[in-house]
Amino acid sequence: MLYYIFAGLIYACIFAILVLALVFGLRARRYVQHEEVTALASGFSPMDVQRIFIGKTYPRRLTRALIVHWAQMGYIRVKHIDKTHVRLIRVKRLPKHDDGKAIFFDRGTYVRERTLFNSLFFKQEVVVNINRPMFKKNKVKSVNASYAVREDEGVYSAKHYTLKVITFALSILPFALAGIYLCFAPQDNGLGIEGLICPFMMFLGMFAFRFIHEMPFAFRLVWSAGWVFPSVGLLIAAYLMVDDPLGICYAAIAILFIGSFLLIRFVDYREKNNLADYSNLVNYRKYFLLSKKKDLLKEDYYTALPFLYAFNIKFLVKRKFNTAELPDWYLTEDGKRGWLL
Repeated sequence: MLYYIFAGLIYACIFAILVLALVFGLRARRYVQHEEVTALASGFSPMDVQRIFIGKTYPRRLTRALIVHWAQMGYIRVKHIDKTHVRLIRVKRLPKHDDGKAIFFDRGTYVRERTLFNSLFFKQEVVVNINRPMFKKNKVKSVNASYAVREDEGVYSAKHYTLKVITFALSILPFALAGIYLCFAPQDNGLGIEGLICPFMMFLGMFAFRFIHEMPFAFRLVWSAGWVFPSVGLLIAAYLMVDDPLGICYAAIAILFIGSFLLIRFVDYREKNNLADYSNLVNYRKYFLLSKKKDLLKEDYYTALPFLYAFNIKFLVKRKFNTAELPDWYLTEDGKRGWLL
């Protein structure tokens, strides 16, 4: 009888996650427009792409995108040094957001971008390795901390984050319940109190991977996997000695990964206008990915390049563009272009 109570709770969690993903996924799909988008609004920045896609901006990940964007906007020139190094020459500073000459899509994002630009160009010229972040981590943190308004305000509501937390909790709860059941299973087969070890290890790994972003990604991935996968192996080994006619062990493991990494993406409570901005980005990216070469040959490659970097699709679509000519802002003595372009 106890087994079926735990099985009912586990499958109830799974059912709840599926309902949330279906209901809110359909809601988001209803608001997302399906139309061809071949250009973004004037002043749109790679940081706007991050803000709309994930609700946060990580300028340390946008070195190449921001360099090309600033050059296209006329703020800097780029001088080739070698494959991975360029010299950035400041032509002019980004105007203040209340200046009539300022061109931007989102004011909050622009103000942060301008502050970072000024911190980088305290001198007229600076040498940058395009494969590394050009902003210091403590500088990015101090810039974000200096503004009272949350960066994601207006993109994600409190309800959106609440739903994400609920979905994540429902994804890991079945695994925890499966481990707790082992404490009450017949003692000749069950683990007793040791059954709590599996959910404890899993929680440590999943929490670190999902929420402790201060860790470098590679280290966080390895460290978290070192907790999660052994806990999964222990749970499977324990259930090999326990009668499990409804397969709650494998169901809990499946929803742990499918729910927390896939289905949670469908639980979206952004407002209609924010989903319209999101759909424009999705359709713009789709335009690059699905268009044939003959259609993109007419497009200005260097206008699109900042967003190809922001979308992380440059390596997929560069061959569709005409890249023979170098832009006016790129200075090179021997015609070499390096990895930036």
